[in-house]
Amino acid sequence: MRAKRIALTALMISLGVVTYVLESVVPFPIPNGKWGFSNFVVLLSIFAFGGVEGIKVAIGKSLIGSILTGHFMDVAFFMSVAGSSSAALIEAALSRVGFFGLFGVSLCGSIANNIAQIFVGSVFLQSKSFFIILPYMLFLGIPGALANAYIVKRVLPYVERIQVSTGFDFTTKENAAQETVPQIRNNRSRN
Repeated sequence: MRAKRIALTALMISLGVVTYVLESVVPFPIPNGKWGFSNFVVLLSIFAFGGVEGIKVAIGKSLIGSILTGHFMDVAFFMSVAGSSSAALIEAALSRVGFFGLFGVSLCGSIANNIAQIFVGSVFLQSKSFFIILPYMLFLGIPGALANAYIVKRVLPYVERIQVSTGFDFTTKENAAQETVPQIRNNRSRN
C-alpha cells in the first residue's frame, strides 16, 4: 500500500510540474505572475486522496517546477512554495468542513496563495508597497481558481472509479473503497 501511495503521489507531482512549467510561458498581466492552473493537481489530490497528499503535491510541484524554470532559491521560488503550501493547507482544511464546496474551496485557496505570495515578496524586498498589487492578484486569481475547480469537478469521478477498480484506496478508512462502490452505482443509476 505504501508503494502505491508513493507512486500516485509522484504521478500527481509530475502532472503538477508539467502544468507548472507550461503555465510559465502563458502571458500574465503582472510580471513573473502565473494563472495558477497547476494548482488543479493540488486540489484534485486533496479531494481524491486527502489533505496530506495534496500538501506533498503542492510542495513537490513548486520545488521541482522552480528548478526546471530556473527560479530555484530565488524570490519567486519562496513565493511559489509559500503560496502553494498555504493554499493547500487552506483547501485541505476547508474540504473537510464541507461548507464551501469545490468552487469555494478553490477560491479560498487562491486567496491564501496570493496573500502568502505578497507577504513573502514584501519580506524579501523589505517593502510594504508590494501589497499594492494584492487586489489585482486576487482579481486575476478568480479565473484560475474557477477553472481549477471545474477541471477537478470533471476529473474527480474518473479518479474515484480508478480508485475503486484498482484498489487504490488512499483514505484513512480501510474499507472506504467498498463504501464508494455503492455511491458510484447510485450516481450511475441517477444519470
